[in-house]
Amino acid sequence: MLNTTLIVTRVPAQSGDARQIFAPAGVQVLDFPLQHIGPPPDLPRFHAALAALPQTDLAVPVSPTAVAAVFAALPGPWPARCAIGVVGEGSLRAVRRALAAQPDDLPWPRLIAPDTREELPGEGDSDALWSALQLAFAPGPVASFPWAGRSVQIFRGGPGRDLLARRLEEAGAKVKIIEAYSRLAPEFNAQTVVQLHAALGSGGWWLFSSSEAVRNLQGLLAQAAIAPALLQQQRALAIHPRIAQTLREAGFGLVELTSAPPEAVLSTLRRLSTPRMPA
Repeated sequence: MLNTTLIVTRVPAQSGDARQIFAPAGVQVLDFPLQHIGPPPDLPRFHAALAALPQTDLAVPVSPTAVAAVFAALPGPWPARCAIGVVGEGSLRAVRRALAAQPDDLPWPRLIAPDTREELPGEGDSDALWSALQLAFAPGPVASFPWAGRSVQIFRGGPGRDLLARRLEEAGAKVKIIEAYSRLAPEFNAQTVVQLHAALGSGGWWLFSSSEAVRNLQGLLAQAAIAPALLQQQRALAIHPRIAQTLREAGFGLVELTSAPPEAVLSTLRRLSTPRMPA
């Protein structure tokens, strides 16, 4: 038994059935969402993008949250003509669950994702998806094929990396970036302060899936008049090297990489709890 605490900074809806995986291993889950999900900043633009999916060649919801926002707002079933590209294993599972909830007689669109069988912590991002897209849309007899004139929509929440969009545009695709939801910092109130102190005093591992959540934590510390140096005593797991770097810059004393699925996080916790043999 691990006998440790995992501080989950995602919204509870994104945590799924994590407790069923962690509890038998002796991991107590402490929910402390450092981001909240709000509506798209431009709702008419979002709905227009969904209405255009039947004429779209490829749609890329960049996170499980984006998948949930898009499928929740769909005016009908997902059009089979529009392929779906996903970034990471969590998004792939979310898309499969959403498609499985549609009527059984509807054909599924093409799902394009990086090969995650040998995925390392932090991989599976837009670079890996771009490689997968090259295999899925093989070159044809025309040099500019297959991207010239193709329609692509990328669904996300707030600012993000534009590498995939730039590569698609350079290859001739017509790309639109659509804000599917907004990301909001937690409200500073008495309940948030109680959660903050409980997390800081738990002695557990913080789990971060976004750099913005790290910055929101820094904002809460400042509002609560807690010295940032206290983070030197904290331990964190990050699902991407960029997030790990943000955590180190924020002052976390120990930062480790993990893959995002709960099973992978549990494996990481077990690895970190195993005493190392002296050299």
